Amino acid sequence: MITIQICHRRDVFNLNAIVFDLELVKRFRKGQLSEIVEIGACKVDLKSKKIIDQFQLYIKPKSGYVSKSTRKFIKVTKEELKDAVTFNQGIKTFSDWLGEDYYLCAWGKDDKAHIINQCVRNKIKLDWFRNYNDLQKQIGDILVEQNNSQLGLKNALTIAGIEPVGKAHRGIDDAINTAELLLHFVEKITLKENHVTKKEIGQHILKNKQTMQLNKVVKAGLSKT
Repeated sequence: MITIQICHRRDVFNLNAIVFDLELVKRFRKGQLSEIVEIGACKVDLKSKKIIDQFQLYIKPKSGYVSKSTRKFIKVTKEELKDAVTFNQGIKTFSDWLGEDYYLCAWGKDDKAHIINQCVRNKIKLDWFRNYNDLQKQIGDILVEQNNSQLGLKNALTIAGIEPVGKAHRGIDDAINTAELLLHFVEKITLKENHVTKKEIGQHILKNKQTMQLNKVVKAGLSKT
C-alpha cells in the first residue's frame, strides 16, 4: 500500500493544477522495463477555471527506437519523434515548466508510479513531484454509484456530457480531456498536498531490481532457444 503524507493545507484555488498524462513504450516480454515516451500536460488556473498553458514533449527510450506498434498506439509519426529528448532532459524541462506552487493531477495512480519508477532508475530527485491527486477515483465516485471499478477516461467524458478533443492515448489530448473533467467538477473535488515518501522510493528501487533480474532470466532463456 502506498503511504501518502499530508502536509499543511491552504486555499486550494491559490495553486495551479497541472493535469498530465503519460504514454509508454509498449513492452513485448516479461522483465522489460517500462519507459515513458510522451508527457502531455495542461496548466489550469483554478481561480479563473481556465486552461492557461499546455505542454508536450516526446522522450527517447534507452534503445533510441520507438517501435511501430508503440507509434501506432500513441498515434505519433517518426517525423514527430525526431525532436524527442532523453528522459533526464524531458523531466528537467517538464519540472521547470510547472512553476512554484501546484497540484499534480492525473487520471489514476499509474502515471505517478511510472514517474517515480523511472526517476529512481535514472537517479533523478523527486522533490518537484508533489501534491499528487488521482482524479479518476474522485470523479468516478461522483459519476457512478458504487464505483468499485476504475472508470475509463472516455466513459467519464461520455457520462459527464463532455465532448472529447483529439485522439485517445495521445498524451496531450488525454491531458486536455482530463483537465476539462477537473474543471467540470472542481467544486466537488478535494485536492491534497503531499510528497513522495522514502517508503515509496524504496518500493520502486526494489521493484526495479526485481524487474532487471527477471529480464536477465528471460534473455538467458531466449538465447537458448
